[in-house]
Amino acid sequence: MNKRTKIYVLVLIWAAILLQLFINSSIDREKKMVEQVMSEDISNLSEGTVKAYAFYGNEELSEGIRESMAKNLAKELGVTSGYSIISKKDGVANSETTTLSKYGEQADTVIKIITLRTMDKYEQESIEDYIMVEINLKGSNGTAAHTYKKKLVDIYEKLGMSANTNIYLLSQEKGALIDEEIQDYIDRFLDETNATEVDRAEFDNVICVYGYSRDIDEFVYQNNKRVNVNIAFSYDDKEDITYIHRAVPFVDKSF
Repeated sequence: MNKRTKIYVLVLIWAAILLQLFINSSIDREKKMVEQVMSEDISNLSEGTVKAYAFYGNEELSEGIRESMAKNLAKELGVTSGYSIISKKDGVANSETTTLSKYGEQADTVIKIITLRTMDKYEQESIEDYIMVEINLKGSNGTAAHTYKKKLVDIYEKLGMSANTNIYLLSQEKGALIDEEIQDYIDRFLDETNATEVDRAEFDNVICVYGYSRDIDEFVYQNNKRVNVNIAFSYDDKEDITYIHRAVPFVDKSF
């Protein structure tokens, strides 16, 4: 499997190009982002999602070992019961994935242990293992996103890995925000993260702004530009609600 195909496979698995992320974390700046939401109106927070991803190794992992790894990770996160485990093989992607998931009223937790079989430049088979964790905190519980992000980083470090992470917050405002209100949100968000706007996209009822902060080591590329903070606005005319999406380094949710 060549590099392009491998990236495509990981995108299908995680629906985001987390391979582009650099390793170092940005705890303080992300903490400020969460505090920004809290300082506005905690009742407006709809969710907070944290994702972590890391390369584990090149071992041949059996289904049983992947299940044990997933259970141990779940235990570290306080998930000890009420979960399901499913293992699947994907012949097209040439991968094997064990997924542990628990869905609840307060939060959803998904842990994936993935083994990819690729071909190196010498046409020799190579094995690559990855560990991915996603925690979706619902409603006002989203304020704990930063806390869980730090916990995930610590767990990965104990396993000898440096995690690539993504933190996402969703809040909402009643009605359609006017241009001045949207720009005020953008200015405050960029100021809190000490970032400069580098790109902007507007389509239908969506406005998406990408920024770059030298205080945050992680980044991805958007239109060949480095970005590591992202704020977007989507308006639902049926519900008459404006949804505000904030993320470091990027929004990886559909809206």
